[in-house]
Amino acid sequence: SETRDGLAAPAPPLHERLRPYRGGYLPEERRAIEQALFSGELRGVVSTNALELGIDVGGLDVAILVGAAPTLASIWQQAGRAGRSGAPSLVVLVAYNDTVDQYLMRRPEFLFGRATEAACIDPHNPYILAQQLACAAYELPVGEADAAAFGEQMRDVLAALDDAGETRVIDGRAYWSKSDFPGAKVSLRTMSDNTYTIVDASHANTLIGTVDAISGLELVYPEAIYLHDGETWWVRSLDLEQKVATVEPRTVDYYTQPVLDTNIRIRNELRARDWRGECVRFGELTYSWQTIAFKKIRYRSLDAIGYHPLELPRLTLETAGLWLAPNEHTSRELAQAGLNPWEALSGVRNLFVQLLPLMSMCDSMDLGGMLDSSNTGRPTLFLFDRYPGGLGFAEQGWSRLDELSEAALVHLEGCPCGDGCPACVGLPVLRPAQQQDWDGIKNRREIPTKDAARFLLKWWLSR
Repeated sequence: SETRDGLAAPAPPLHERLRPYRGGYLPEERRAIEQALFSGELRGVVSTNALELGIDVGGLDVAILVGAAPTLASIWQQAGRAGRSGAPSLVVLVAYNDTVDQYLMRRPEFLFGRATEAACIDPHNPYILAQQLACAAYELPVGEADAAAFGEQMRDVLAALDDAGETRVIDGRAYWSKSDFPGAKVSLRTMSDNTYTIVDASHANTLIGTVDAISGLELVYPEAIYLHDGETWWVRSLDLEQKVATVEPRTVDYYTQPVLDTNIRIRNELRARDWRGECVRFGELTYSWQTIAFKKIRYRSLDAIGYHPLELPRLTLETAGLWLAPNEHTSRELAQAGLNPWEALSGVRNLFVQLLPLMSMCDSMDLGGMLDSSNTGRPTLFLFDRYPGGLGFAEQGWSRLDELSEAALVHLEGCPCGDGCPACVGLPVLRPAQQQDWDGIKNRREIPTKDAARFLLKWWLSR
């Protein structure tokens, strides 16, 4: 909206030839914006990473990347929006004061001299396998011989599909038993196929967008400010049963930020290994969170101007992840150096969550990181996938802890700050209206001590 305001002054005005774009828009809105861009009617779009997927925009002259994408593949995909027709083009990367951005600014060879990441996915995830088996059964009956392709879990997942009435087994082969197309339920755009619809109360409840259920209670809670099409909308109500958020346009000079209460529990330890004197474990976790309040924050100044409690249900995610509880020897070394183990783990946690996507080809929002002592009796770092059953991202961290720790230390020591900043041990810089993840710093400093995280990483890597 600010860019539009700035373009309204020149003659002829250009603001009408600029549009926002994101995945949550209705399909007809997205197609109309894309077509206007193809035809030249629009001179530019301000987009989320929704423009990465499935669109051949060959006529753009310039791509301005505001903030680095979390993976090299995404950076090059976004850069490739310009110059596809072979004409001269320009790509500009404007870095945020975030971990990944500053890592790339100080190490351009990582961007220009390294192959893109290998795609990472867990084919044994029963949530994913159920969708794939449903699609397979729709095309051809699935039999025992197919277990070689789908794995040992195929039988159990097919039995669950049969119990749910999705498939029917005849002569030992599973047939799709419904009239609908199962592939339509497999979404490429959101982490969850369960969504909230967003309707405009000022125009007879016209549908204006959707948001996935995992993020819904952090975005469209009552009285939240929701951004859509460059405009601010006030959430009048949220129907949890029907999954409908009712909004109305409202001009305000603030945005809202949810306050979350989080909890993590170890369900099942699958394996453990010794790593540089520590025992690192990997297994099944249950992560739960609840939006208990929201804050109003004024634009530009970032001053908090209000705090309101909320009564919303707690959400639960059964996933997979790793956990590491520094042993007594490590804790004693930290204490003798006058450093707090919680501060050290908090800084390392922030670095791991931000840098692991460069190795596992995911977004930082696909990962969760939390500090907790209730499961193990001492400070413990948890790193997990924010997807039911896990997708293998945290497992990459489990198997590549050396590489991850080395990258974290190199980045930390290369940061020119003194005690710590958002570009190294701190949390990402708040940007309206992005959610802030407060896990791991509850009741503690907003930015952990840089010396503590440095000491812990050096201690591990020296052993």
